[in-house]
Amino acid sequence: MKLLTLCFNAALLAGLVLSPVRAADDYAQFSPAMPAGAAYALDAGQLHPTQFSTGQREIDHKRAKFDQMTRAEVTAYLIKKDVPLVIGPGGVPHLTDGHHTISALLACTHPDKTVYGHILANWSDLPPAEFWRRMRTERYTYLRDATGRERDPADLPATLTAMAPDPYRGLAWALMQAGAFTEIKPPAIFFQEFYWADFLRDRITWDDTDEADFARAVREATALAHSPAAAALPGYIAAP
Repeated sequence: MKLLTLCFNAALLAGLVLSPVRAADDYAQFSPAMPAGAAYALDAGQLHPTQFSTGQREIDHKRAKFDQMTRAEVTAYLIKKDVPLVIGPGGVPHLTDGHHTISALLACTHPDKTVYGHILANWSDLPPAEFWRRMRTERYTYLRDATGRERDPADLPATLTAMAPDPYRGLAWALMQAGAFTEIKPPAIFFQEFYWADFLRDRITWDDTDEADFARAVREATALAHSPAAAALPGYIAAP
């Protein structure tokens, strides 16, 4: 966990130093009429997830880091994160990336839950079936649940806090943080860790309440991540 903390702190520092100077006032209050590319500010509780589950380990780690920051530092980090969303039928804001970061924001001690980001697309005028067809085509949604089963978008949770925990998503995050595969950031690919989670799902088991057993699972998963069986996954790194 010390290594994961150092990675998070390094990413935060890089974001604060390298990002363009931008203030919260540069973001307009979210409106269903916003066009693609518009910068928005919105209470995190209004965001709708486009996935069924999360890795609780990642959320807990990020929540703890948020609790150590000032609110100004949290705001600067969220501006750097620049959370993307798609406006769907009825003007509903659908989050396409950052589910874990924003879930951590909702769980942390800071009372201000404002999120900052940009509009990927405004498809509010589409009927639901066409909207979800486009979401699938653009890979703006991941419709497998915490068991790896394909689900209908109508079954997606209405809020971020209603997403189910998926230990394999937590394992995939730990692997990525350890450098077992290369992180590919959106918009190149969304939901990368879920592809790895589903790859690992039938290959490794562990007791998620036992940190020593989790460490053993990470070691076994690292070996699998470098094997030819994982070669088709995004961010694959062959064995040295």
